[in-house]
Amino acid sequence: MSLTYTNITSPVGIRNSQTTMANTPRDLAIVTDLFDRIPMANGGSAELFGVWAINRDDLIAEVTAQIITFQTANGLPVIDGVIDPGGGTLKLMNTLAEDRLITRMPGEPAWEDWGHKALPQLSNSKLLEIVWELTFGADGPQRAMSSRAYECDKALGSPHLGIGWPAGVTRPSAYLIYFHHSIGQEAADYASAEVRFKKGIGDYLIGRMRGLDQISWSGKNVCMVVPEPTWGGQGVFDSNEPLVTEVLKEIDADLTGGESRELPPLLVASYSDGLGRLNNFMNSCPNLRRLVRGAYDFDGLYVKRLSDITLAGWAKGGARVYRYVGNSSPGFLSKNEDKLAYLNRCLHQSLIPLPKGRWANHPHFAEFTTNAAWAASWWMHFYIPSCMLRHGLANTDSI
Repeated sequence: MSLTYTNITSPVGIRNSQTTMANTPRDLAIVTDLFDRIPMANGGSAELFGVWAINRDDLIAEVTAQIITFQTANGLPVIDGVIDPGGGTLKLMNTLAEDRLITRMPGEPAWEDWGHKALPQLSNSKLLEIVWELTFGADGPQRAMSSRAYECDKALGSPHLGIGWPAGVTRPSAYLIYFHHSIGQEAADYASAEVRFKKGIGDYLIGRMRGLDQISWSGKNVCMVVPEPTWGGQGVFDSNEPLVTEVLKEIDADLTGGESRELPPLLVASYSDGLGRLNNFMNSCPNLRRLVRGAYDFDGLYVKRLSDITLAGWAKGGARVYRYVGNSSPGFLSKNEDKLAYLNRCLHQSLIPLPKGRWANHPHFAEFTTNAAWAASWWMHFYIPSCMLRHGLANTDSI
C-alpha cells in the first residue's frame, strides 16, 4: 500500500477513443509518474524507465493506451481509457504504485551561501576534550564532495531536500539528518522560495555550517541530509517515521544504484532551536532512533526555552551524544578547578564547553574585542556549528 495518495485535478486520457479530456500538463506528469512506479505485470510501465513522448498529442495517445492496458490487466469494470479525479482507476494506481517521495533534480545544485566563506576548520579534532585552547587549520587531506537535490512529495511538508557525501562513495556508512534553526527571526532574508532552497539548504552544506567540509575532514563516509526549511520547520522530518524511513531508503537506493539493503546507522544534528526538532525526532521515531549512533547539538542550550532537553536518555541508549555549548557553558566549581578536570566533569554530562578562552586561536577572535555586543550575544553561537561537527563525527567510532 502506498504511503501517500496522489490526486489529479481533471480527467486524463481519451474516453472511449472519442472524447479527449483536459489532459493538463500537471495531471499528465502525475499520471506518468504513477505508471512508472507500477510494474508492467500490474499494467504499469516501471520497466520502461520513464520513456514517454515529448510531443503533447503523442503523449496523450501513449497515456491513453497505458490506461487501457492498466484497466484491462486489473479487470476493472470500466475500460474507457480515462483516469478521473478520485476515480477507481486512480485509487488502484495509488495502491499499486511503489512509493517515490523524492525525485532527483538534474545536475549538481548551485548551492549558495550568505557570504561566509572559508570559515576556519577545527584541527586536531580528537583532542578537543583534553586540550584547552582550540587549534584551527588543515591537518590532513581534504576529500572531494558531491551533492544532489531532490523535489519532495507534498506529503513531506518540505519542498526540497539536499544531500552531500564524499565523492565516489556509493554505500554511505551513515546518514546524518541535520535539523535547521527556525527561519522566522530572519524572515526578510528567507522571503523567496529560491532563497529557502539555494541558501536554506546551502547554508548547511557549503555555507556557514560547512557540512561538506566537516564531513570531508572527518574521514567518515557519511551522507548529510538537509530538508529545506519552511516557516513551520522542516516538514514531517522530525515526526513521521514511515515517511522519513521511506525517504532515507530512496536516497540510499539512489546512491547505491538500486541496491536493496538495510538502512545503515543514522546520525542526527541540530543548530540552535533545531534542537527541539531533533528531540521530536528521537521521541517520535522509535525504530529509526534505534539506528542512531550519534546526536550532535550545536549550542541548542543557548535557546532558553529548550534548556530542559537533556538528550541524556539517548546517550544511555547507546548513541554518542555531544552538546557543544558556548555562552551557556557551565562555570568552574572554583577558581582552583583544573581545566582538564572541568572538561572531564562536563563531558560526563555529554557537554563540550566552549567558553571564550578556548577560542583564542580562532582567526576571527579579534571580533570579541572589536564588537563587544556581537561577541557577548552571538559570537560563539555563530561559530560553533561551523567547525564542531568534525569533532562529533571523528569521535563516533560506530560509523
